Amino acid sequence: MPLNIPLKLNIREGTKTGAVIGDIHFPYHDPRTLRLVEQFLFQLQPDFVIYNGDLADFYQVSVFAKDPARVHMLESDVKMVRSLFRRHREAMPNTDMVFIAGTHEYRFQKFMWSSAPELSSLTELTIPELYRLDKHNIQYIPFEQGLLINGIFLVLHGDLVSIHASYTAKRMFEKHGGCGIMNHTHRGGSFYKRDRFGTWGWWENFCLCDLDPDWTRNPNWVQGFSLIHFTDHKRFYVEQIPIVDHKFMYGNEEWSGR
Repeated sequence: MPLNIPLKLNIREGTKTGAVIGDIHFPYHDPRTLRLVEQFLFQLQPDFVIYNGDLADFYQVSVFAKDPARVHMLESDVKMVRSLFRRHREAMPNTDMVFIAGTHEYRFQKFMWSSAPELSSLTELTIPELYRLDKHNIQYIPFEQGLLINGIFLVLHGDLVSIHASYTAKRMFEKHGGCGIMNHTHRGGSFYKRDRFGTWGWWENFCLCDLDPDWTRNPNWVQGFSLIHFTDHKRFYVEQIPIVDHKFMYGNEEWSGR
């Protein structure tokens, strides 16, 4: 399928709830926050989960200067992603799962193309194989192809970043139109627009990575995730859930990570 045509998902029977998580960046994740989100999802048992890119950081194949102590730890980092999928499939056996590649998964692909093109045809060295997606019945969507739900809501990792929260959501509306949600910025935010054709919205979907990694200082990031509730094939509600100091509210209950 051409990458400019999103994969389509149709949800038409009753109310369905999906979770969108991303930007975990193993091994630069926040274990406490990740456990908290997993506990919530395992109790919620959503109808579908969308993993919206950058689950592994792929630090070792970046173009930036690298800590020599981390250069040979790529296998360990990828195994963290596999372990996450195994936990999730065991705890949510009836949940549909989709993985959308992010910029850091694309980083690995670009490395293969530029530094080892002779190996790039090996399926064992593709993201679906590295992450063992088939083993856990998780559908794969390449970087920037996106997932279009009910023909009205686009989910993709994104490749734009603006200086302030919500600015990128506005730019995504200007680039793609319609409604949708992205990751990539590591912040939460929303943009709404009403015109004579309807009301539109785009959302930025936080991160689940460490807020103080060793390669940057005091970044403007916020942890969290989002829920999307589809009540019929043309109506949806986005519920953004920021996590601050390992705590968030859902309904009347405070969830706290330990």
